[in-house]
Amino acid sequence: MSERPQVPGWRSRLEDGSRRLAAWADSTVVGRLWQRLLEMEFVDRSVALAAKSFVSLFPLMVVAAALSPDRVRAAITSSLETRFGFTDESLALVQGALAAPEQIRSATGVLGAVLTLLYAVSFATAVQRVYLRAWRRPSRGGLRDKRRGLLWLGGILAFLALIGSVARIVTGPPGTATALVLGLVLSTLMWWWTAHVMLRGEVRWRPLLPTAVLTGVGASLYAVAASVWMPRVLAGNVAQFGFIGVAMSMVTWFVGFAFLVVACAALAPALTDGEDRVARWLRGPDDDVLAPGAPPSLPAPAQQARLLDMLRSSRSELDET
Repeated sequence: MSERPQVPGWRSRLEDGSRRLAAWADSTVVGRLWQRLLEMEFVDRSVALAAKSFVSLFPLMVVAAALSPDRVRAAITSSLETRFGFTDESLALVQGALAAPEQIRSATGVLGAVLTLLYAVSFATAVQRVYLRAWRRPSRGGLRDKRRGLLWLGGILAFLALIGSVARIVTGPPGTATALVLGLVLSTLMWWWTAHVMLRGEVRWRPLLPTAVLTGVGASLYAVAASVWMPRVLAGNVAQFGFIGVAMSMVTWFVGFAFLVVACAALAPALTDGEDRVARWLRGPDDDVLAPGAPPSLPAPAQQARLLDMLRSSRSELDET
C-alpha cells in the first residue's frame, strides 16, 4: 500500500506565510528604512544628539546672537523664536531664564567664546556620525572633520540670520507666503549641503536629495507644530519646576527634532538600496552612490538588527552606569 504524501499542517503553512511576508516587508522601502534605523541605534543616537544640541549648539546660538550687531542679533533671535514656536508669553518666560545680551557680552571672554565654539564642534561631530552611520561610511576623524564642523556651524548661523531677516522684511499675507516658500527652499538647500559636508563629499549630490527635502520640509512643519504644543509644555514645566522647566522644555523640542534628523538621514540610503525606478534614478547613470575616489562603504551587518536587541543593549549600558 503506497503512503499518502504528508500535507503541511496549518501551523507550517502559517509559518511559511509569515516568513514570506517578513521577507517581502524587508524588501520594501519601509522595511529597509526600519532596518537601517535599527542598525544606527536610532533611539540612543537621537537622544544623544538632542542632549548635545542643548548643551553645545544652543549656547553657541545665544552667544553668537549676543556678540553680533543689532540687526543680525534680531534676525537670529527672530528665527529661533519661530523655530521653537514661542508665543509672546512663552518668549517672556524664556527671556526671563536667559541673561540679557549685554550681560552675555560682558561675561563672555576670549576663553569662554573658544570653549563654547569647541563644545559646538562636538555637536557637529555627533551630527556627522549620524550621516556616516546612515551611509555606512568609514570613520576617519582628524582636523579635517573639525574644520568641516566649523564650516557647518557657520553655515547654520548664517542660515538662521538669513531666515530671520527675510521674516522681518516681508510683511502681510503675500510676504508671509513668500517667506514660507523661501524658507522651505533655503531649508532644503541647507540640509542638502549639510549631508554633503558631513559625508565629506564621498556621496554624490543626487542620492542625498531625499534627505534634504524631507529634513527641510519636516523641520518647517515641526516648527509650525511647535507653535501649538511648545507654549503649553513650557508653561506647564515652568509652573511645576520653575525656571528649570525652561530647560526641560527645550530638551523636549531638541529630542523631537533629533529623531526627525536621524530618520531623514536613514531614508536616502534606504531608497537607493532598492531596484525600483526611484532607486536607479538616485544612483545615477553610473549606478553608484559614491563619488569618484571615495573609499568603499562598510559591509552591512551579518545579522539583521532587532528593536529588542537594541533596547536590551541600551538597558545594559544604563545598568553599568
